[in-house]
Formats: sequence, C-alpha cells, structure tokens
Amino acid sequence: LTTLPLLLPPPLQLPWQTRWRSAASTAQQEVHEEVARFAEMEPHPTSLEDILACLEPWRVAKFIHTEMPIRFAERIRLISNIPGWEEISELVTVHDLHLKAFRNLRLVERHPTLDEFTAVVKGAMRDQEEVVRLMAEAMHKLQERDPQQFGPAFVDRFLDSFLLNRFGSNVLMSQYLALVNLTHGPTGIVDPQCNPAKVCREAAKAVLDVCEEVTGRRPDILVETYSSAKGVDLDFNGVPRFSYIPGALRYVMCELLKNSCRATVEACASDAEIEQKPVRVIVCADDHRVAICTSDQAGGIPFEVGSHVWSYLYSTARKNATAGGFKARTGRADELAGFGVGLPISRLYARYLGGSLDLISLPGYGTHAYLFLPRLSSQQVEVVPDRDAHFRYHTLGDYALGHH
Repeated sequence: LTTLPLLLPPPLQLPWQTRWRSAASTAQQEVHEEVARFAEMEPHPTSLEDILACLEPWRVAKFIHTEMPIRFAERIRLISNIPGWEEISELVTVHDLHLKAFRNLRLVERHPTLDEFTAVVKGAMRDQEEVVRLMAEAMHKLQERDPQQFGPAFVDRFLDSFLLNRFGSNVLMSQYLALVNLTHGPTGIVDPQCNPAKVCREAAKAVLDVCEEVTGRRPDILVETYSSAKGVDLDFNGVPRFSYIPGALRYVMCELLKNSCRATVEACASDAEIEQKPVRVIVCADDHRVAICTSDQAGGIPFEVGSHVWSYLYSTARKNATAGGFKARTGRADELAGFGVGLPISRLYARYLGGSLDLISLPGYGTHAYLFLPRLSSQQVEVVPDRDAHFRYHTLGDYALGHH
C-alpha cells in the first residue's frame, strides 16, 4: 500500500472521458481497449502488515483506485476467454457488472473529497453481492451444455481463480468502506488482536442454533485450546491472538461445523448417540502459525468421493435437501446444508492470506479438517490469481512433518 505502482495510467484521463461521452460506439471500443490493457498488468498483492500500516481512508483509496481496475480487468478477461460465454445469461450479467465497475473506477476522481469515490466503491460492492450464485449457476449451465469441455476440472480451476481474485478485491474495498464509515473500529475489518478460539466458539453457537431449529437436535461442539507460543499476545488459555480478518475465519468455521453437525445428526439414530459423538475443535499455535483442527465421528467421507468435496459441481447437501430430511421439517435445508460451494469457498478464504484448508477422512469413523494460517502479519500476503503473475497455494503437505 505504501508503494504504489508507478507505471499505471492516472485514474482519470480527460480526453478519454470526453471521447467516451461523445459517441457510444467509440466509447465501447475505448472501454474494451482499456480493459485489455489493464488485464495485461500484474496485480500488486499486499500484506496485513501493510494494510494495518495504512489506516487513513485517503491512503487506502489511492491504492485501490489503481489496483482495483487491474483485478476487475483480469476477471473480465477470464469470462471473455470462455467459449460461448455470451450465450450464458449469468456470465453476461457478471461480465457487465464488472465492466460497469471498471468504467466507474477509471472515471471517478478522489478530489476534492472522497465522496464520489466512496459512492463508486459502494456501488461495486453492492453489484458483487450475487456474483457467487450467478457464477455457480453459469458453471452448471456450461457443464450441462458440454460436459467434456466444461467438466469439473475446468470449472474448479476457473472458479478458484475467479472467486479468489474477487475475494481479494472485496476485502480491500470493504476495508476502505469500514475505515470511511467507522463501522468496525479504527483498524477496519482487520483485527490485529483476533482471538481464534473466541471466533470458533461464536461460530459454534451460531451453527448449533441453526442445527437445532432445522433438525430438532443439538450436537455438542467442544472447543479446546493449546499453544507452544511465548509472548504477550496470548488469551487467558495461552492461545496467541494474531492479525486476521475475523469475518473470514468465522465463515470458514461455520462451514466446517455445519458439515460436521449435519453429518453427525444424519449418522446418529438417537439423542443419546449424539451425546456420545461430540464435534471437537482444537485451536493451537506456535510463534509462527495458528492451526485449527475440526473433527467429528460421523462416519467419514467415502474414499470414492475423494476430492469431489472441493468441486463446485458436487453437492451431497443438494441431494439430501430435495430428498426429504431437513427439508421436510422446516423447509430451510439451505441454512444448514448450503448450496454445495461452502467448502471450496472456505478453502479460498484460507488460501487468501497464505493459509490452507484440507480434509482427512477416516471412513467408518469421521472426518478431520485442518486449517493452517500464518500468524505473522508480514507473512500474511494476498494470493491474487492472475495469468500475468506467479502465485501458489499452500496445502497440508507444507505442514507435514518430514515434508521437503
């Protein structure tokens, strides 16, 4: 944030704006040329350390004013590269929303006040609200149209890149709006003293409330804390606090716990059996990382399912919801079961700042989910998928003992 890209064009170019307003056809061509030019630029990933060092709205505005067009242009390019995308209404809608945001960001000025810029950012965030649903529906339509070309491998790779790029954009824009509106305190959506155990307990309560309302049953969720870390940033149980985005961690934990609670309820024939099979959350850390293990005793995931749990095209929840089960009781199956994208999106949230999320299944026993997050803010650097930049995802293998 402190070092802005020097080669970017200025946010506003008056001759281009004048031409844009003078002729619609010329303007459209100008926009597409501008998008193509920005799509070829590399993004500039930032770290939580940099974000926490730039808490003045005008400084954040200066960065995202130059950075957001690059990221929006990359996502426009991703859509445009899909053969026949113009025939999928959801892709057209998302493409046009991104084009609108790109155009507005390129035209708006930050002077003499940030009011107009803030309005543009708010509009872009508002238009992004339905993007995940629209993209999921679009991928299903593509897959039905041509299963060979648009199978799970294509869909998962595409949505991983598209949605993680989008998530980073939303984080930075949300941080700016939080600082402008003072809605999350002086550090915005980032908490420099995030307590992971507290977030897990809050997520557990929220999930259990929904589980009880939807199924009539309330499994036990036990949160335990351990740590080998030293220093002053410890809670009363000795678990380190660390700089993080509590909202992102809460989302991941809610998704993991929803899956475990749903599986536990389905696997147990009585309340007495449920009491014997609590869901456990172990929060632990050292000086460099926070690790959270969520485990259940709901029978595990069959090996033949395997990596399908990370696919945007795979969902046991949708099948269970339509077959009866939770649906028959309240008609609100979606609140506990979700729409089949919760796990892959949770993994993107973990990956965003250099973390990882993996599942280990013990068929016949249960499932363990391992969430690893860097604790040092200097190491919590954005992963921004872009064709013109190098990036990599961390996995459980990076933390396995003896791994090389």
